[in-house]
Amino acid sequence: MKNLFVLSTAIVLSLLPATSLAFDAIQTIQILPSRTKLDSSKTRGKNNTTVESKDIAYTVRVTSSSFKEVTDVTVKYNIYYQVAELGSKSDPDIKVSAGSHTIPSLLTNKPVEFETDPIKLTKASLDPGWYFANKASANAQDKVVGVWFKAFDSAGKQIGEYTNPEAVSKKQKWKD
Repeated sequence: MKNLFVLSTAIVLSLLPATSLAFDAIQTIQILPSRTKLDSSKTRGKNNTTVESKDIAYTVRVTSSSFKEVTDVTVKYNIYYQVAELGSKSDPDIKVSAGSHTIPSLLTNKPVEFETDPIKLTKASLDPGWYFANKASANAQDKVVGVWFKAFDSAGKQIGEYTNPEAVSKKQKWKD
């Protein structure tokens, strides 16, 4: 009886088209962002301060390890950064730069790159010998605190994700 079951299962499976045995969940997308400095400047601000600013973006490399071409891949991203105010004792605000990029065709192991929208980060400091009466720090610097990328197929199903640091997905809310 056991051999009959095995034989009948093998016959049924051999009659099914090969495509029905393929798993759609095998579509795996790797997302690898790298920070890129675009422009920088240094100026003298008001009230004995120096202000440096730089524009940054992320160059994002997207690769598919799927066995077939993946079309209309949309990569959405959130870049979280702190904006510090010189002379303030309060915690810096966290802002989000959100965007997306659509890749018309993604072939197996053929990476595609795109660049995110730029973000301006500033660093401000008081001249030596100067201080704030409220005892706030004489320096303030904006910084990126995390990045979160998600990839979606043409049906809207998530097929890839990248976070750095990993905890950013627990500490921050996703913004579409």
